[in-house]
Amino acid sequence: MIFRTRRPGWLTKSLIILLMLVFGGNCYARSEYEIKAAYLYNFIKFVSWTSQSVEAAGEINVCILGKDPFQELIDPINGKKIQGKPIKLFKFESMKVAPSCTVIFISSSERKGFENILMTPALEHALTVSDIEDFAKSGGMIGFVQVGNVIRFEINLDSARKSGVDISSKLLELAQEVYQ
Repeated sequence: MIFRTRRPGWLTKSLIILLMLVFGGNCYARSEYEIKAAYLYNFIKFVSWTSQSVEAAGEINVCILGKDPFQELIDPINGKKIQGKPIKLFKFESMKVAPSCTVIFISSSERKGFENILMTPALEHALTVSDIEDFAKSGGMIGFVQVGNVIRFEINLDSARKSGVDISSKLLELAQEVYQ
């Protein structure tokens, strides 16, 4: 089932202002992956985990799997605190060496096997995010989509609920589409 959100309103404008504050200046002039890095950081603010192990962890592990499209653009989130916990940033090429991820961005370089990656037990309670086409529709939790010149996102609420990831209604309202 697909739910379409209303036209962008005050919440969308608030998120754009928040993105501008996080990175300073005009976010419209920023690169695609600077904007995606800001989104990734802000997603964490609107998500909670029902798993005791995730909630009890002393940090939020943000992982980038595959060829890193962010490069140094995501590095500023390393060490920042959200929900009273510091963010630790990890980048790796294979799930074989993956740490325990709270949030994982699956690079488009992993397009061929991303469904298998989503089934990895280490990601059982992780928020999964990607810009692989139809990511949210195919079982990932948050998928970036481009609408004209604007980067938006879709949410698979069913996948999130099954993994014990609770996504705020504020974030759901901003989504281009929500799959249930």
